[in-house]
Amino acid sequence: MQADYVVVGAGSAGCTVAARLSETGASVILLEAGPTDWYPWIHIPAAMRKLLRNPLVNWNYTTEPEQSSGERRLDWPRGRTLGGTSSINGMLYVRGAPADFDGWAQMGCRGWSYDDVLPYFRKAETYAQKGDPEVRGQDGPLKVEDYRTILPLTHHFVKAAQEAGFPFNPDLNGKQRYGVGYSQMTRRGRWRGSTAQTFLREARKRPNLRVETEAQTGKLLFEGKRCVGVEFIRGGDTTTVRANREVIVSGGTVNSPHILQISGIGPAAHLQSLGIAVLHDSPGVGANLIDHYVIRLVHRIQGTRTVNELARFPGYLPEIPKFFLMGNGALTFGVTTAQVFCDSREGLASPDLQLLFTPGSTNTLKFGQLDDQPAMSCVVCVVKPDSRGTVMATSADPFARPAIKPNYFTTRTDELALLGGTRHVRRIFSQPALAPYSLGETSPGPDIRNDDEVVAYARKFGNTLYHPVGTCKMGEDPRAVVDSRLRVRGIQGLRVIDASVMPTLTTGNTNAPTIMIGEKGAAMIREDATA
Repeated sequence: MQADYVVVGAGSAGCTVAARLSETGASVILLEAGPTDWYPWIHIPAAMRKLLRNPLVNWNYTTEPEQSSGERRLDWPRGRTLGGTSSINGMLYVRGAPADFDGWAQMGCRGWSYDDVLPYFRKAETYAQKGDPEVRGQDGPLKVEDYRTILPLTHHFVKAAQEAGFPFNPDLNGKQRYGVGYSQMTRRGRWRGSTAQTFLREARKRPNLRVETEAQTGKLLFEGKRCVGVEFIRGGDTTTVRANREVIVSGGTVNSPHILQISGIGPAAHLQSLGIAVLHDSPGVGANLIDHYVIRLVHRIQGTRTVNELARFPGYLPEIPKFFLMGNGALTFGVTTAQVFCDSREGLASPDLQLLFTPGSTNTLKFGQLDDQPAMSCVVCVVKPDSRGTVMATSADPFARPAIKPNYFTTRTDELALLGGTRHVRRIFSQPALAPYSLGETSPGPDIRNDDEVVAYARKFGNTLYHPVGTCKMGEDPRAVVDSRLRVRGIQGLRVIDASVMPTLTTGNTNAPTIMIGEKGAAMIREDATA
């Protein structure tokens, strides 16, 4: 089996890369460890909770216990199906702030400033509400739109945030990030808009694109220091796929460094300790892990509907015909209906907080389960954390799970930002627009007031927003794994194109920036092929 390009991983970036490369007429083989996206619950937006621990479509990773997060093993859902995590996520479309990408360029990532990446955000999307044509796209395969149905409680939150001093922002992905606004989603009609159902859907009609599912990557193949192919395992059989031009690893922040490490690219001492022959000593592979660690503030609610009731019998019964007949209602919901981008303190050049509101709440002690009583919640997310962790192979066996050590919440700057965000949410929840509906804070609760108590609560009950990046970081410094054109440093014929190349986290959710990286990475490959 051979092709011009072999793409490893059919997630947010991998589907984008495979689709764009196949447009040129080049032959492309796309390998995905999981199945096709046949599972029905993938496609109903509100069914995300059925996917969070589902082994049919989820890698079901967990972190190692760490003192900074209460010695807990935290669930890390990662998509294992066509579309990757875009097939199981909350579907929020958040690009990040211009300062994020200008910061990448200042760090040495040439060609990755905001002005450089904006055309690829625009190329990827079609925004249903149009927006500013200088910023928003109208011709891309990724369909982005505002919520179709919005519960009154969300409108009250948006008003309360304005009462608390945050300006209204009509488009949080427009030219300005600051302020409160309504969330946008990746959607294909009433259905989930994963990259499998957008980028890959049309591309699969091309005879030069071949998609192999249930194909677990074993290791990369080399001739000297040139990558020439990939081994994959299916049903106990090992198959070799040869790449005539390049191999593109798009496995994501966990799987991409793991594939490199078991193939001999990574920190030499660590690889040798596992009995892996070192092809190239690259100390940054698996390092620089960054993720969004958050706490959730919850209030009991009276006098208005919340998701908690709509998701249970008999509340969901009227929503079924709304979804199938009109394409709206509660089954079209994602996870967050409104957001505030703001500063934890004065003097910042770009927001360092994202406050994510939901007219419902999940159980603090039961992963993925909604609370029994009507409630509203708001997540405090420090969008630019300083804490760094690692993803490291534990064996040469490709089926052995790597050790994930996020090292969450280990800097004082992260603590201070989270404390600032907690104060902001409590101030918003106390405004007149929400006062008639709130029965008081239940989490963290009225007994958790001073800074030390909030920090202790965050360590015991905080969680992740599932936005890991950075483990194959891009740059020109010695710790960079890939260069500014996403080529693995020290190796020929091999690139990494996914969220793992981000040198820092973006301001908010990471699916949209990952798709942009796929767009720009594919364009770079096409440019280099004709140079």
